[in-house]
Amino acid sequence: MEERSYEDVEELIDRVIDERGRRLKVGFPLGLGKPSHIVNALVQRALDGQIEDLEIYTALSLSVPDPGDNPLQQRLMEPIVDRLFGDVPDLDYVGLRAKGELPEHIRIHEFYYPPGSLLSSSVAQRHYQCVNFTDAFREMKEANLDLIGQMVAPSEKGWDLSCNTDLSVELFPKFHRRADGDRPMLVAQVNRRLPPMGESAVLPENTFDAVLDDERYDHELFGLPSMPVSDTEYAIGLRVASLLRDGGTVQIGIGGLGEALSWGAILRHEDPECFAQILEDLGPTKEEERLVERWGGTGSFEKGLYAATEMFVEGLLHMERRGVLSRAVEDDVVLHGAFYLGSPQFYEKLWNLDEEERRRFSMRSVRFTNLLYGDEDNKRQQRVDARFINSAMMITGLGAAVSDGLEDGRVVSGVGGQYEFIAMAHALSDGRSVLMVPATRTSRGEVHSNIVWNYGHCTIPRHLRDIVVTEYGIADLRGKSDEEVVKALVGVCDARFQRGFVEKAKSAGKLSASWEIPDRMRQNRPQKIADGLAVYRREGTIPRCPFGSSLTDVELDLVEALQHLKGLVEDVQSWRLPEMSGSNVARALGDIEKWDQHLGRMGLREPESMRQRVLRRALVYGLKEIGR
Repeated sequence: MEERSYEDVEELIDRVIDERGRRLKVGFPLGLGKPSHIVNALVQRALDGQIEDLEIYTALSLSVPDPGDNPLQQRLMEPIVDRLFGDVPDLDYVGLRAKGELPEHIRIHEFYYPPGSLLSSSVAQRHYQCVNFTDAFREMKEANLDLIGQMVAPSEKGWDLSCNTDLSVELFPKFHRRADGDRPMLVAQVNRRLPPMGESAVLPENTFDAVLDDERYDHELFGLPSMPVSDTEYAIGLRVASLLRDGGTVQIGIGGLGEALSWGAILRHEDPECFAQILEDLGPTKEEERLVERWGGTGSFEKGLYAATEMFVEGLLHMERRGVLSRAVEDDVVLHGAFYLGSPQFYEKLWNLDEEERRRFSMRSVRFTNLLYGDEDNKRQQRVDARFINSAMMITGLGAAVSDGLEDGRVVSGVGGQYEFIAMAHALSDGRSVLMVPATRTSRGEVHSNIVWNYGHCTIPRHLRDIVVTEYGIADLRGKSDEEVVKALVGVCDARFQRGFVEKAKSAGKLSASWEIPDRMRQNRPQKIADGLAVYRREGTIPRCPFGSSLTDVELDLVEALQHLKGLVEDVQSWRLPEMSGSNVARALGDIEKWDQHLGRMGLREPESMRQRVLRRALVYGLKEIGR
């Protein structure tokens, strides 16, 4: 079938309905690569009744951030949303689903959610599909889809899949070669603002049956600004950076932990003495030092690293530019990735790559990045000393990991590629899986441990336990007895929760009744981490945002202040805290001129009502507490 270009999305949808009917199953990539105008046009036709039944198969449906109901958050977020997401098209089904207004004849099947975003959505929870990332390829093939679509960038050699080669680079050619009546319709939406990724991401002309190509559909990309990286995240990231082996392989995920790890690897490469001193100030045990000596290091990366990662994140780009990611495995390629997602400045950097730089980043299928089988000999040669580094929400007492869901069955995010990377670490003789887990979390003023004795759900079973890193240290669980695993986890658990954890382990017969928590483990408290990093914060060695941010310094201050407040209370309008009484309030407001810019940014410099005075008081308190 000859490729046909459309300048109007409604004409393209008319053709889809004419050829495929009014009951449609359609598939779109996860994350950034959805052809939003085509998706929304299909949804609107379904809402209008022109499509009788619409099923959408996808993952990670991104939406423009909602400032929410919190009045301080609204005042901070609304200008940021306007500035950064001005013409980013929102997905209509995301908004309808969030409001509980998605009609029954529109069904969304996803295998990965933005973390925590759909816990209260019964519709989303019912239609979640639990599959590994690479198995989504099979599910898309077997769903008998009527249409598959993707956003693409124009290329001299065809169409550049850019941000989503993960499934598409295999799916589109496979379907294209099949007989017209026995495959889905293949459609693309051109976006000239999408950074091209070059030859490995390019499909030839006539791959698609229909292409929506008009400049009025060009739009900015969904990109969240980088946020401040906490002491907890830095402590974890630094420790993990010491587990990287020079000449080895790395996989990293998105978020503050990933940024801290990338920054730690760069610091280790550029200033190994400083890097080693920070680790020393964080207080490693002798066991950790031996682990680092055997599996990682603290010196510069003379041979460099190679990345085999499903997600190409901004930290990896910085690691390449500063000499860490420099071990080429083929044709000068230092990174194989399957999709990318990040901040606005990350997309700008990708746009500005010259051809030589772009060739160093090869976008491939997720089945290439996440699996060993399929060209296994070559992959084993490339993925030497591999460190597959992921995040988890909780670790149980015997080493199982909770990463994607709650014990009542609700899905927080999804398995994604985590299981596959961990299994691959065990399949490689010199590979290790590293799970990064903050030791605690705070909800509505109450601190909870993320090292728990047991939990009613797990993502990674205990027989795949390996290395776990919290801000308090590194626990090597691989090949250990259950008792050894329990003791290692006590060593990285927050001291406030160690006793209860140990009592449960003893009750289960996994610890000797006579075992006592060593004194060094009893020092695991947040102040220890803050003290260990304080001087490096003051000197600027540890930056607030390692790779910059689209937010101003004032906005970053406000983000940190509001995060602190949210950890204390859910709603500042009903604030009742002892710290806000009497002389503390007077002291907080006494030097209010110090925060003139912050109050001006929030429209609270001169409050006009009692409600605004309460908001100003709360904000100043938050700024004071974070030391601004």
